[in-house]
Amino acid sequence: MPATHSRSSDARSLFERAYSHIQDSIVTGELPAGAVVSEAAFAKSLGISRTPVGEAIRQLAREGFVRQVPRYGTIVKPIDRQELIDLYEMREALESFAASRAAQRPNPDLLDRLGQFCQIMGNIGKALGESHAKELDTQALQRFLAADMAFHMTIIEAAGNRRLMEAVRTMRTLSRIFRMRRTEHDQRLVSHANEFHLQILSAISIGDEEGARRTMARHIHVSQVESVSYIDRMATRGPATLYELPRELMKELDALENSRKDEGDNALEFQSPA
Repeated sequence: MPATHSRSSDARSLFERAYSHIQDSIVTGELPAGAVVSEAAFAKSLGISRTPVGEAIRQLAREGFVRQVPRYGTIVKPIDRQELIDLYEMREALESFAASRAAQRPNPDLLDRLGQFCQIMGNIGKALGESHAKELDTQALQRFLAADMAFHMTIIEAAGNRRLMEAVRTMRTLSRIFRMRRTEHDQRLVSHANEFHLQILSAISIGDEEGARRTMARHIHVSQVESVSYIDRMATRGPATLYELPRELMKELDALENSRKDEGDNALEFQSPA
């Protein structure tokens, strides 16, 4: 029995290693949409057999990360309209619950961290207005999106529900949305996002569970409507294409979502560069 259990554990470990490696390659942009996912190549690079790699690819197909095309192979699946809606609906359900839970036990550290993220986003919006630029430049966009995602991840973490956190990390719910730049980040979008964040922070700070839940749900729903509307507008001009962010930024966003504070990772301790 012990030997059988050991072999089972080893097989699971190899599967998880292959799964995490391939998923990371997709989410961080190393394998862009449309790229072929080679079972043989990954098995060779990881130094393992093709069996756990094949199992990992099939699991990623079930989760919508890749698509298996008959007589061609497995390719990285681009996020289409329906999947974007599905991801937003998942976010709305999970994050509205998390905001409600966070409001049950607000503490100075949580409120301070959320306030810092709001300040960073507010300062970026103010600088954009003063510059009279049409949209955020690459550096400002990187700081804005990192603060935006850190705000959401901090609330999810504050809910204190390990299953919820694991669901977000496993499906990479936030990073899969954040890495797709749906539209330009202009003054209206930047200000609107931070206004929602300030309202959510206010509700959490006074322990208003229903207000935090309702405002978070509305914030995510508005983002969904704007994103889907953008796709629909682009579809009238040809195939709807969501263009990806720079890979370094995608890696940073993925690290924020996939951080494990209980394992000593401080990725959520985001600090804005000077």
